[in-house]
Amino acid sequence: MIEAVTFCFFAALSLLMVGICAYCYSGKSGYQEGMILGIHVPKEAGKDEKVLSLTAHYRKCFRRFQWINAGAGLAASAVVFLSIGISVLFWTLWCLEYMIGLMILNIRGQRRMYTIKMEYGWFMSERHPDNAVDTAVSAKASAFPVRWQWHLPAVFIGFAVWIIPQLRERLTADRGLWIWPAVGALLPLLFLWIHFCLAGQKNVVYSKDSSINESMSRLEKRTWSEAILAADYASLTANIYICLRLIFGGQTYFWDYVIYCAIDMVGAAAVIAGMMYIIRQRKNILKDDTQPIMLDDDDYWKNGWYSNPNDTHLWVQNRICSTNYTMNMAHPAAKWWVSIAGILCAAAIAGVVIISGMLIQMEHAATQMEVSGHSVTLSHGFYQCSFQIEDIQTIGLEKSLPGEHFKRTNGAATDRQLAGYFEGDETGAAMMFIHRDVPLIIQIELPDQTVFFNGSTRGLTEAWYAKLTGMYTDH
Repeated sequence: MIEAVTFCFFAALSLLMVGICAYCYSGKSGYQEGMILGIHVPKEAGKDEKVLSLTAHYRKCFRRFQWINAGAGLAASAVVFLSIGISVLFWTLWCLEYMIGLMILNIRGQRRMYTIKMEYGWFMSERHPDNAVDTAVSAKASAFPVRWQWHLPAVFIGFAVWIIPQLRERLTADRGLWIWPAVGALLPLLFLWIHFCLAGQKNVVYSKDSSINESMSRLEKRTWSEAILAADYASLTANIYICLRLIFGGQTYFWDYVIYCAIDMVGAAAVIAGMMYIIRQRKNILKDDTQPIMLDDDDYWKNGWYSNPNDTHLWVQNRICSTNYTMNMAHPAAKWWVSIAGILCAAAIAGVVIISGMLIQMEHAATQMEVSGHSVTLSHGFYQCSFQIEDIQTIGLEKSLPGEHFKRTNGAATDRQLAGYFEGDETGAAMMFIHRDVPLIIQIELPDQTVFFNGSTRGLTEAWYAKLTGMYTDH
């Protein structure tokens, strides 16, 4: 069950990523907003043989790249049926390859288009300032986004969760659970920061007609701020659900995380819908513009990225994908952002490798039993339990676990195994080292807990039981 659900999640996410990028980046080889592949050229340039050859090659490579990566994403997701750990690693590496490959594909196309422009001398007859400004729009810009104060209730609720006594008690019982209220407190602050960043972006001047510029600025800032607000409250709702389950349920199960993801995806859907709405409305607004401003600043984009020392803005609108932002690489802070992003990316990959290794070890771990004198040590993956033969109160060989509810407090519970610390309604504190496909379980009652375990085969479990009962009887 877990493997099937995990596959569906990763497969859907893979197809969603490829589909969104196809929607956002397709059509750039045609003449749009005075550009082909992000380079300003005359409209008649679209009929030139070199341009036609370049754009045809770009479209072919783009389609091939998209189809290959759609298949690669599904293949990486399908590995989950062999190993969840390996699948997580492969899927993460695929994401990295896809993002880098898409960036390289667009940079190469933009550079080649600029080379053709230089060859033919396709420069605009009228060159405008590097930073065109529409003062009428700038004066109204603060009214375009949703008011930032709408994020404050989410910030307050996120921090207020920490004062709930029942939740603090639950966090004390298992320190690893602190992540949920921490996320609930920090994410609203992150969304508030994103809101300020988007609202503070400069207003791009598209036309000599201020109404066109106002419509575009209002469209982008209003839609993005609404989408970020929806994502903020969806994330908060999902986090509150988990916290309530910890308070009233005592623990969380697999389906709790499915519900958490489903609620959180509402916010992601709002962001995706907003992005698609901006792209569609942008085309509708600009196609009727009779006074477009052709800002021939391609020299700052000739390398495939933006580098303008005269522009004081760090973040600017991306040429190839208008709903995306890119850095001004000539800005003094750009090198710090790139360095930090590189470090975080390397750390994330290292973290995924470590997590994948842990998952792989858990998936392929087998219960081990070591006997040294009167001491017995059981281990399974990262979990271990030791006891003395004289501490055994009762020992038995059962066909299944007792018919009561066990909640996991710190351990792993998959379709294949149970390992770690559990709490039974009647048994109380328990440790489990169980292979689910083995129909025999050794049950040992100790003064402070009960241990349930078996070997990787029925025969090994019976041999362990015989050895332990012999030692217990002799003692």
